[in-house]
Amino acid sequence: MPREIEERLKAEEIKVGNLFRQFIFKIPIYQRPFSWTEEHFRRLVDDVMDALEGKEDHYFLGSIILKRIDDVKYEVVDGQQRITALIILLAVARDIIKGIEGLYTVDDATREELKKLRKILQDYIYQPEDPLMGIPETMRLEPWRDLKEILKNYIYTEGQTKKLIQDVESGRIKYADKQSPMFHLYEAVKTFYEFYEGFSDIDRLKKFLQYLLSHVYVVYVRTDTRTSAFRLFNVLNTRGLPLTAADILKSVNLEAVEDESKRNEYATLWRNLEDDLGREELDRVIGFMRTIFAREKAKLEMYEEFEKLFDRGIIKKGAEFFRIVKDFAQIYQDKVLEPDINIDDLALRNQYKILVEIMRRFLPFSDWIPPLLFFSYKFRDDSYLPDFLLNLEKKVFIEWCADFTATQRIMSSIRIIRLIDDLGDPEHVIKNLLTYKETVQHGRERRTIDFTNRGEIEKILLEKLNDQQFYTLKGGKLARYVLLRLDMEMWDENFPGYSNIPTITVEHVLPRNPPSDSEWSRKFNKDQIKEWVDKLGNLALLSKRRNSQAANYDFGKKKERYFTVKFTPFRITQMLQGYDNWTPETIAQRHNELLELAKSVYVE
Repeated sequence: MPREIEERLKAEEIKVGNLFRQFIFKIPIYQRPFSWTEEHFRRLVDDVMDALEGKEDHYFLGSIILKRIDDVKYEVVDGQQRITALIILLAVARDIIKGIEGLYTVDDATREELKKLRKILQDYIYQPEDPLMGIPETMRLEPWRDLKEILKNYIYTEGQTKKLIQDVESGRIKYADKQSPMFHLYEAVKTFYEFYEGFSDIDRLKKFLQYLLSHVYVVYVRTDTRTSAFRLFNVLNTRGLPLTAADILKSVNLEAVEDESKRNEYATLWRNLEDDLGREELDRVIGFMRTIFAREKAKLEMYEEFEKLFDRGIIKKGAEFFRIVKDFAQIYQDKVLEPDINIDDLALRNQYKILVEIMRRFLPFSDWIPPLLFFSYKFRDDSYLPDFLLNLEKKVFIEWCADFTATQRIMSSIRIIRLIDDLGDPEHVIKNLLTYKETVQHGRERRTIDFTNRGEIEKILLEKLNDQQFYTLKGGKLARYVLLRLDMEMWDENFPGYSNIPTITVEHVLPRNPPSDSEWSRKFNKDQIKEWVDKLGNLALLSKRRNSQAANYDFGKKKERYFTVKFTPFRITQMLQGYDNWTPETIAQRHNELLELAKSVYVE
């Protein structure tokens, strides 16, 4: 890259806290309106919370592109949705803290600490006057014109975020429809309130905020000219930031369309896909397409990978590329994001919908999606999808239990794609999906997983499900997934699924640290607590984050407060009502019941 271009560009990794200390942002008029939805907001906080609970040293939130206006103010060329959501997240936290004395008993020292914390949060989102630096008091983010007054009155003004929810729901604040930026703002505030109100205590709230501000990072790229900013996507691609792949591919494929009216048509098509899916989801679809058509592990940047596909004639540049993207985006929308299949059997339709939902929300990887998309793309017959998905999920889950590396998972996914391409009949694909052997590297020892060998599959499964530290495996993600998958098996075809449950957590029945004078300490000695507390049989699901003090309730009170039908939509938790007492023998009994259920899903 020429030196003069390098001097106009600066790319750095920065903590979220420093981002809101160093910059004042302005959203230019040419940008899209605020369009993130509840799903985006929920994913933002859930991903950060998962990283915190998984004890990850840092979490990368993505990249933003800034164009310099002056020493502190910058236009947001890309990333305005993410920055706006973070501003709202901090504002809601500020107002939650303001009302926290009504939720918890706090002493004078804590009250003073909370007051300081509110001030700190307010300074992150509203720039105080700095006469020494010549910086006036101003909004940290100057938003879209249609939201400026709303953000000023409800987000930047302390104590007003809750009133925004009330004024929208009462009709005092009106919006055109659910695509309106005003509605998305309401969704953000409401989603973040629900998230924070599920916290168990003040310390947990502080830990989340500390992690968000000190351990969550973005990469910002800044430039001095708008022309440079608009061309920056290509520069970013050469620097290895894959978030820009879709934009680069759109540009080069529009260039390949000679007819101007068609070019405008495909540009509009692309914009509609961005509006329907969101830029990040469209970028994911492009990545899935690369896996499907390249059928090998990525070795180059995304744009270069597609150039290879274009050069080899696997996909034609221009109109064909846009048609294929549209096709896969529609399949992704219909079969993954909002899963519904066109078959008469209600039970199978519901089974497919719920299983996709569990996999998409709670598997910490997406390698299973390309085979599912390609199967649907090639055969165009929804009647085969339930059986295909069941075998695919079984394979993916057992490989996860067998500690497949990311590379091994990708290669396994590619193997299924090749199988789909080689076999011309969907029934043959389903039949052969679990019948071939695959050699994988496990440390220095090479071993073969044979999915026709029930003993081998049972051994892999039980090694994880019987682990004394089961609750902590895979950063806690395995326990939640297993409990949800088994819970799904306990319902009939009328079960509505989990889509209306924004927060799902794992609860210990026997507490991890019971007080010495509690019922738990009378029933369990230290060795028994150590043996059983984190095992599968002692775990249940809850639909929100519970008060940590309540974790030490005795079993009878727990059943009354948390494990009744009224409080939980989970059958795996409701089953606790069948137990009059909770002892080492009871946990062992339930543990074995759940093991048998798991074996019926993955081994039989």
